[in-house]
Amino acid sequence: MSRLAIVGAGAIGSFLGARLHEAGHEVLLIARGTRLEALGGAGVLLSEGGTERQVRVPVSAACDPAVPPDHVILATKTFQLESALALLEPLRENRFTLLTVQNGVEAPGIAQAALPRAVVLGARMHGFFELDGGIVRHTGVPATLLAGPVADRPTDPAAEQAAASLAADLEGAGVPTTLVDDVRPALWDKFLMAATIGGVAPAFGLKVGQMLGHPQASAMLRVAMEEVAGIAAVLGIALPPGCIAEKLDFIGRFPPDVTSSLQRDLEAARPSEYAQLTGAIPRFGQRAGLPTPATDAIIAMLHARGLMLS
Repeated sequence: MSRLAIVGAGAIGSFLGARLHEAGHEVLLIARGTRLEALGGAGVLLSEGGTERQVRVPVSAACDPAVPPDHVILATKTFQLESALALLEPLRENRFTLLTVQNGVEAPGIAQAALPRAVVLGARMHGFFELDGGIVRHTGVPATLLAGPVADRPTDPAAEQAAASLAADLEGAGVPTTLVDDVRPALWDKFLMAATIGGVAPAFGLKVGQMLGHPQASAMLRVAMEEVAGIAAVLGIALPPGCIAEKLDFIGRFPPDVTSSLQRDLEAARPSEYAQLTGAIPRFGQRAGLPTPATDAIIAMLHARGLMLS
C-alpha cells in the first residue's frame, strides 16, 4: 500500500482522500483553517449514490518530512497553487509522484519548477463534485481521471513506473485512471471550454445552460473557442478534431440553471481562477502571436459588470 499526501481538502481533494483511505492506503489530507477543524472532528462526510458516509481520513496542516509520501496530489484551486507548493518545500529533495488536478494548463510546469526532483503528472478529472455545508457531494458523472507528463520533458523508466503505481492506486480506489504520453492536449481541451464558458456566461449575465439560447452569447462563445483552438495549434497542441462542435453539443444538453465554478466565484466576489482561465487567453494569444478580439470583448464586458477579475 502507498503513502499519499493530498494538499487541498475541498471537494475533489476530500473525495480522493476518502476513496484512497477506504482502499487501504496511508493518506494524509493537508488542510487549513475551519476546514482543518471540521475534518479533525467529523472526518470527510461523503455523499454518493444517494447515501452518506463518514470517512475518518488523517488530517494535518503540513506534511511531515520525516515520513515522506510516495505520491502527492495537489487538489487546491489554481490560484492557491503557489501556497500549496510552499507546503511541499520540506520535501524538495525527495523523489515522489506529484499529480496536479487544477484547471488551466500551467500547473504541471509550475509544480515541476518548484519541485524539480518530483515526477510531475498533469491530470484532467471528470465528475461533478461539490463541497456543500461540509458534505462532499459526488453526483451524476462517475469519477474518472486522465493523467500524464508534459511531453516536452524527458521521462525515464523510473518515472513511468511511479506514474503507473499512482494510477494503480487510483484504479483500486474506484477512480478509473488512464495514462497518456502527453497530457497537454487533454488539458487544453478542458481549458477550451472552462475558460470560455466561465467568461461568456457572466459577461452576459446568463447561466451556462442559457448561453446557446442567446444569439449574441452563443456567437461570442463559438468565436472565443475558435481563438483558443487557434492558439493551441500555433503552440503545437493537437486538440481533438471537432472539439468545438463537441463542446457546444455538450453545453446544449445542460439544464438551464447550470453555472460554472468560475462564474460562481466571480459573481460572489470571491477569489477565482479567472487569471488562469478566461484571463489567460489573451496572454497565450500574445505568446502565439495571435489576436484575441472576442476574448478581449468578453473581458471588457466583465469589467463593465463590475466583477472582481482576480
